[in-house]
Amino acid sequence: MRTILFTGKGGVGKTTLAAATALRCAALGHRTLAISTDIAHSLADALALPLTNTARQVDDLPLDAAELDTGEELERYWGDIKRRIAAVLREEGVSATAAGELAVLPGLDEVLALVRIKRYYDEGIYEGLVIDSAPTGAAMRLLSAPDLARTYSRQLLGLTRGLARSVLPLIQSKIKLPLSEELVQRRLAELFEQVEDLRAILNDREQASVRLALNPDHMSLQETQRAYTYLSLFGFAVDAVFVNRVLPADVNDPFFAQWKTSQAQHLARAQELFAPLPVFEVPMRAHEVVGTSELAELAQSLYGPLDPLLPLSSEQPLEFCVKDGRYLLTLRMVGVTATAVELEKRGDELFVQLGNYRRSLALPQYLAGLQPTFAQVQDEQLVIAFEDKRSHT
Repeated sequence: MRTILFTGKGGVGKTTLAAATALRCAALGHRTLAISTDIAHSLADALALPLTNTARQVDDLPLDAAELDTGEELERYWGDIKRRIAAVLREEGVSATAAGELAVLPGLDEVLALVRIKRYYDEGIYEGLVIDSAPTGAAMRLLSAPDLARTYSRQLLGLTRGLARSVLPLIQSKIKLPLSEELVQRRLAELFEQVEDLRAILNDREQASVRLALNPDHMSLQETQRAYTYLSLFGFAVDAVFVNRVLPADVNDPFFAQWKTSQAQHLARAQELFAPLPVFEVPMRAHEVVGTSELAELAQSLYGPLDPLLPLSSEQPLEFCVKDGRYLLTLRMVGVTATAVELEKRGDELFVQLGNYRRSLALPQYLAGLQPTFAQVQDEQLVIAFEDKRSHT
């Protein structure tokens, strides 16, 4: 099964693009599943069909769709433990609402979303999985979870040891059903074993691609660039960028003249920032795209003869690795031969100057806290090293 994940800033139309892509995959004969992992689901609205946590068929196509209910997944994996912990907390005077929240370990809902995806791989029913992901920030946490699973697991298991010392003795004295630190650790270990297996799949560009959606405006472009850097940091392959709601060329009303000029500038900037990845322009339509027929029409205009289930690019222009305790960022710089590199960091933005070529990089939170220590051009690739200078003081 091949996975396509759409993410982007809230409100940029990623759900519409994900639904259209899933429909196109199904129309080409691929048995496909479209699933939403966004808490604020809108996949059902896009398809104009009621959806639940259980996949249902869309029209007469080889396409199923579902909206992931994290509450149901939480109950499946953690319900018995949650109820026992919450009951004791309530007896100790904690309100029912707070007890229910405290009984769920931080981030467990995001981990369970990953486990659900792994289940689809194990079942082997589908050729393609198209994910309408949460807005960028939440999606980044979701996608980084597999890579951080071991560390995160240790932190959670450390939390359960504290829980065992303070809460579990109270529970065990009041109920006959067994609840121990070992039980909690075993349940977490089962979850993270599946997450670790999924990590290898998501990091394999032949099996998984991320597609970024944005609008042609400054804030959307900045967040998308930051998301792209973050995805590259964790080894996920971005194979295309979709710029949505572009004013059509035949819109000549003077009222939109400034908008068209601004959009043209941001489109050119997107082409520059994400090159050599393909950048798809999605024209604004006269009405909202809702329902399978309109989504299919959108998909046909977007992809033409392309099969959207396949990788749309084999390029990986931005890569990270760790060497001798430093993060190394490698950025492809086609046609740039200058060897003198100047770096300037302002907050979470890094400005790179190579002769007459200037580029900015929006850094994810972790890299924003590090300092660039050197940069050089090697065979049309710019290599920048980051390290935490505080660790040397």
